[in-house]
Amino acid sequence: MNPQALRKTIPDGSVLDDGAFRAVYEFLSLESDCLGCGDLPAWQALLAPQIRYRVMAPAFMDAARPRHYGRGTPYFDDDADSLAIRVRQLSTPSFTIAENPPTIARHFVTNIRAARTDGGIEALSNVLVLRVRATEPEPAVVSARRVDLLVETPHGLRLASRLAQLDQVSVRQPNLSFFI
Repeated sequence: MNPQALRKTIPDGSVLDDGAFRAVYEFLSLESDCLGCGDLPAWQALLAPQIRYRVMAPAFMDAARPRHYGRGTPYFDDDADSLAIRVRQLSTPSFTIAENPPTIARHFVTNIRAARTDGGIEALSNVLVLRVRATEPEPAVVSARRVDLLVETPHGLRLASRLAQLDQVSVRQPNLSFFI
């Protein structure tokens, strides 16, 4: 996925019509709602079988190119099998102390841009996650830029790939037991 391509003018022929863009918007809103409500099995149902889910720490390399998108230390680099394990663990209170009691997380997705590619629909967005934990006195905020590949299926759009680049070099959280 190439986030630079979406930053520039979207080439003719790849522009989404209003209905397709609305479907992307509705998909990202539904996904955010599933994550915010803690319905991880419903969120997992929105994933394509070939899912690749990566969340990266930012990489600052040099002054000429101060930030490299998609490089850095991966916090997550998961496929369908590892995500299924993570969902089961986070959905079962007796399997984890990290989410017992559960986190409240609200996902705010904005600045959505999307275009058709050979592989599906590539969507670029920014996300802000507000995380509230019963054990922490102050809410935490995590922000990221995401590049998603959505594929069309008979059941609607599905997430085939996500690359989320965190904005913070150091995430000041006791754990990353939530999805971006």
